[in-house]
Amino acid sequence: MGISTVADLAGTWRLAAVDAELRRSGADPDLDDSAWPTLSIPGHWAQHPDFAEATGTILHRRHFTLDLDEALPSSDDRLWLTLDGVIGQSDIWLDGHYVGVTNDYFAPHRFDITEILRSPTPVRTHVLSIEIASVARAEGRSKQALTGSLQTGPLAPPGPNGGIWRGIRIERTGPVAIRHARLVCTKSSLERAQLSFRMVLDVTDPFVETAASTDGEHEAIVHTSVLSPGGQAVAGDSVPHRLAAGENRIEWTVEVESPELWWPKALGDQPRYDVSVAVDAASPDRAASHDRGSRISDRRHWRTGLRSVSADSFNWRVNGRRLFAKGIVVGPQHRFLASLTDEQVRDDVRSAQAAGLDLIRVHGHIAPPALYDEADRRGMLVWQDLPLVGGYATSARGRAQATAREAVDVLGHHPSIAAWCAHDEPNGTALPEPPARTERLPSFGRSLSRHLLPSWNRSVLDPMLRRELRNADKSRTVIARSGSLPTLTDLTPSDPHLWLGWHNGAPEDLPELLRSWPRLGSFLGGFGAQSVSVEDWDEDAPQWSTAQEGAFDRYLPRRAYADGIAWSVATRAYQADLIRVHIETLRRLKYRPVGGFCLTALADAEPAGGFGVLGHDRRPKPGYEALTDVCRPVIVVTDMPPMVTSAGERLSFDVHAVSDLHDQLDDVRVTATARCGDWHRTVTWGGELDADSCALIGTLAFDVPDLNGPLTIDLELRADEWSATNRYQTVVIPPSETLHASRVT
Repeated sequence: MGISTVADLAGTWRLAAVDAELRRSGADPDLDDSAWPTLSIPGHWAQHPDFAEATGTILHRRHFTLDLDEALPSSDDRLWLTLDGVIGQSDIWLDGHYVGVTNDYFAPHRFDITEILRSPTPVRTHVLSIEIASVARAEGRSKQALTGSLQTGPLAPPGPNGGIWRGIRIERTGPVAIRHARLVCTKSSLERAQLSFRMVLDVTDPFVETAASTDGEHEAIVHTSVLSPGGQAVAGDSVPHRLAAGENRIEWTVEVESPELWWPKALGDQPRYDVSVAVDAASPDRAASHDRGSRISDRRHWRTGLRSVSADSFNWRVNGRRLFAKGIVVGPQHRFLASLTDEQVRDDVRSAQAAGLDLIRVHGHIAPPALYDEADRRGMLVWQDLPLVGGYATSARGRAQATAREAVDVLGHHPSIAAWCAHDEPNGTALPEPPARTERLPSFGRSLSRHLLPSWNRSVLDPMLRRELRNADKSRTVIARSGSLPTLTDLTPSDPHLWLGWHNGAPEDLPELLRSWPRLGSFLGGFGAQSVSVEDWDEDAPQWSTAQEGAFDRYLPRRAYADGIAWSVATRAYQADLIRVHIETLRRLKYRPVGGFCLTALADAEPAGGFGVLGHDRRPKPGYEALTDVCRPVIVVTDMPPMVTSAGERLSFDVHAVSDLHDQLDDVRVTATARCGDWHRTVTWGGELDADSCALIGTLAFDVPDLNGPLTIDLELRADEWSATNRYQTVVIPPSETLHASRVT
């Protein structure tokens, strides 16, 4: 038997905005909805012109027929309504009977509808009615909806959102059904790996009663099977479990000897195992069957990888080997998630890896399944956020705890997931700009206190969610909150979001800041700049909802450029320059104490622009080219020169070579050349470069020549098949001139 789909309910549905009258009659199967607008499901109601700006509650109705004799061939079979994903809280009715409610938009919901569908006639028309409430945009004490960056923050797509964005169907099981299932690789080494299972089984009263009346054991046999990447059975067992009516939780482990380990792409291969669990409900009326398949009541299947992973204090290790994690943020990949194809989702993973990155941070949301499958297949690590962005009301606590458990249920088997993060920026977005005048100190202090002082979100909600995630998955690092300043009392480190060169300071301030406060550099999780993809800009009517006009006005004011095209070009060049300065600095401080970084962000949420290094249409910007260049496995870098210098000034530059390779490079030759007009100075060094290291090669020092014009510093590294080049530039001016320069274009 096994689980099977008996009716796919995707297709044409009818929609209507809920008013007082429809709230009373919307579940009535006799309601005439023939004139209502229609929408293809999976889909979002805002895709229909009649509901493009709808922010209330939308009723979805679907008429379907079902042959009950075919759907329920055995008397103890059960039928389930399964919804894979609904954005917005929904209430569900079938043929006028209330079925249940959905909350988390990413988690499958399953409802037993067997008794509702039983009828005297074998075939009849049924009506499924689902009220979906649009998620209100709210902040702080009034915010309860756990939709994260689908609605909140600079990566949120514009406009209202909601609908049935994934599949919906009717499934059949036997008398024992799997309500929740979890698989996590809890231990792994070259000798042995351990898979931990947790299941909640739902058992019918008749199953227990029938077994008891015939002196049968009211138990199910749980068969576990593990197949190697080559398809051979390498582990498994069959264990009976005595069951009571209702929900039963069972947990067990299976060990795999001499496993083939899963690695990030930079460290090795990505073999995956097929793991399945089948529940054999050996009830008396099935006992005569010798076909085990016909007695399977329900089953689950996962494709997983065996590995150990940790990011303690942002020292990333996989199977005990250290990795400098070069990462990028991925926000919601489309306003209408239902419109995304699996290929489009996978393309973003490929683009991140093609840029030389090792890590994707799924920011403030749960992505479509194809993203995690592709990350598993390609060896990309994933930092997974829960869908919590910004402050939340105290009433969100219970729902947030359930969301943490469901996230582990849905995603825990993916080897690519390296860390969980409970909450993004509970203190707000950015650190405040240090005051320029004394009278601004009070407001600066209030802003800074949000990042340091106790609060409901920081001190209660986030530790609670951390414990919930740790209890559900002890195999991974759990980060309580992202975007906070590190404090001595933090149980887990936080990745600060400094936003130098965008919300405060300048990109070249980063080296000095990290010298003063090294712990800030353990893992920089928020940096970048928005860039514009439009030819013109209306100062009074911003053309995208997440445009940060204050930052533009400070660093790249539109009024400073002749037209929109010139401004757009300047914003893209500035974004690329900022990315290069930040990442060169962070790689130069590799493991001292920097364990990696995560740039914001991969792609724009809106056509007009955003933080992405890819446009909304996935066309690369100059920032993507800069990112790719500075994330090569081997680079050669030096200190950022001043914008201007003058003749006779003594300049000194420390030259570093950085290697992310896991083999030593021999016979390395590095050349540094300073050049201005006909003048030049060249220094050459030779030696070895250790694996996975950053090495100080030497110092290029010289007196600036008495010449005016550009002075360039060219670096070149050569070692066997590896080579790297880099160029820096400053401008030589007469000593008598005074120039207040800025890196701002």
